[in-house]
Amino acid sequence: MSNATESQGNIDKARHREVESLQSLVRSQQQLIAQQQQTILQQQQSILELEQKLKKQQALLEQLEEELREQKKLKGRPKIAASQLNAPKQKSEEEGKRPGSAKRSKKGGFEVDEEKIIQPEEIPEQAKFNGYRNYDVQELKISRHNIRFRLAEYITKEGKTIVGQLPPEYSPGHYGPELVGYILYQHYQCRVPQTLIHEQMEEWDIEISTGQINQILTENKEAFHTEQKQVLAVGLETANYIHTDDTGARHQGKNGYCTVIGNEWFAYFRSSQSKSRQNFLETLQGENPIYVLNEYACNYLELYNLAAKHREKIKFSDDVLATNENEWSSYLKDAGCVSVKAKRLVSEAALLGGAMKKGVSAQLRILSDGARQFNVLVHALCWIHAERALRRLPGHTARQRQNIEEIQQLLWDYYRQLSEYCFNPTPLLKRGLEQDFDRVFGRCYLAHGSLNQVLLGFRQTKAELLSVLDCPQMPLHNNEAESDIREYVTRRKISGGTRSEAGRQARDTFVGLKKTCRKLGISFWHFLISRLRGDGQVPPLCDVIRFKALAVT
Repeated sequence: MSNATESQGNIDKARHREVESLQSLVRSQQQLIAQQQQTILQQQQSILELEQKLKKQQALLEQLEEELREQKKLKGRPKIAASQLNAPKQKSEEEGKRPGSAKRSKKGGFEVDEEKIIQPEEIPEQAKFNGYRNYDVQELKISRHNIRFRLAEYITKEGKTIVGQLPPEYSPGHYGPELVGYILYQHYQCRVPQTLIHEQMEEWDIEISTGQINQILTENKEAFHTEQKQVLAVGLETANYIHTDDTGARHQGKNGYCTVIGNEWFAYFRSSQSKSRQNFLETLQGENPIYVLNEYACNYLELYNLAAKHREKIKFSDDVLATNENEWSSYLKDAGCVSVKAKRLVSEAALLGGAMKKGVSAQLRILSDGARQFNVLVHALCWIHAERALRRLPGHTARQRQNIEEIQQLLWDYYRQLSEYCFNPTPLLKRGLEQDFDRVFGRCYLAHGSLNQVLLGFRQTKAELLSVLDCPQMPLHNNEAESDIREYVTRRKISGGTRSEAGRQARDTFVGLKKTCRKLGISFWHFLISRLRGDGQVPPLCDVIRFKALAVT
């Protein structure tokens, strides 16, 4: 029994030690698990902290990139919405057709020039005729059409020869008005270079040289030049405002300039070697400017403080002192105006006086982009160009950029109010807008000197920016002038410059007439053919301008 008891005790002890060993192992494993859980929690916390730091760095990087874009005047990344190409369309019954999908009827003004009857290939014997189905096709015929005039010739008893006379439209040369009009239309309307026009003529079996094409485009265009002068004279006579702009125009291999003046009814172009104020005043007079030192010239010289020693030598009257540059240079020499500034100021004053004598109104408003050569008479400024001064500001800090955006928002809100005023002008709105101008642009921002300078510029040009309050029909921007002058930019890129004075004058004239026809709603093609035929189907453009001016008043 003792041995059995002792053996059982040993077994119990061994089991006890095993249990303790297992319990110790479990405790150690639990401690290890607890330590690992603590490590995981610490690592998760570190990951969260790293994510937060990464977000801050990403935000800082985006801020720096935005500042860099602001400095370089770059546009931000475009926000492109997801494609809706494969998305199912859910169109309600109330929803109509998409905008622009409505089409005009092609049958409204359809004129039948030729009619062809087509029979079926096989007609059964018992078939009964049921009428015709109309199928209209628009076609164009382009082919050479040579004409030989046989002029009858007779000899009288006295020995004199009598010959039949050509129709007036064919007498200028051996090319008919349709062909001449087509060449003019291709070059001045469609901007086709002379070389391509010549290639086209050859493909149609028309015998014409490049020199003859150039002559058709540039020579013997006095009638068109005269009409363009009349357009300018009547345009200025009937205008409450004009817009103006200039661009580069090469001539004879040298850089020059082209100036455009016009409004909603006309456009006039003039190329020269200068873009000075003197050149602009010559453009206002059109061709053959005159020099007159009248009361308007006197006021101009007082405004720009001409030296008294020069003013004492000048006599002011309504007499025409010169009709060309040579005569005017002689007058200045005799008057003792030898300094550069004196000659410039007196010349500008005399040209302004000449423009007044030719009928230009002293109250004519001139809308421009702010170039100083256009600052004569009643000057008006373009709001779009004025806002560019705000866009050019760098905005070095977030606060400065916020200030700029605030002023821009206020400016465009004020711009919309001016636009509404133009449609419904009233004295009450006028007074309110004048006061709102001071409220918007009379602000001052601390630590933002460049913005304050721009706002000061707005305040200094208040009268020019608010000229629309006295002339509501005048636009708030100079986009029309930019659109007019873009014709020259496009033509310059396609055909380069001009070589002869006749070519330069023809380019100015026909581009102006084309733009004027478009503004008056007249087909330039019909205008050309009417003038070449002399049939009077298209009335003089100056008469159309007068009619529109009377209709408005």
